[in-house]
Amino acid sequence: METPKNPMIDNAIKLLGEAFLPGASLLMDGKIVEGSAHLIAGTWAKAAVGPVGLALVIANSYSESVTGKNLLKHLSKVAQDVQAGPTRQEGHGHE
Repeated sequence: METPKNPMIDNAIKLLGEAFLPGASLLMDGKIVEGSAHLIAGTWAKAAVGPVGLALVIANSYSESVTGKNLLKHLSKVAQDVQAGPTRQEGHGHE
């Protein structure tokens, strides 16, 4: 009998795995090439840039695993939203 999937628990396990091994969440998804690339990039980033570089690689790996989008796609979406400006819903704006 298969246990039911709980996305919140799965994501917590992925995040915990990323703390020990960059790319772990992608490896857990079965994406061996992408996970291995993040492992190599994380090792390089930690050596070259330090903890900030490693954190960016970990965040990118986790984001790609959970949402299917890397950080660059998320940030470009945010930039587009900012450029579009605030939207006003009817009845909720200041007069």
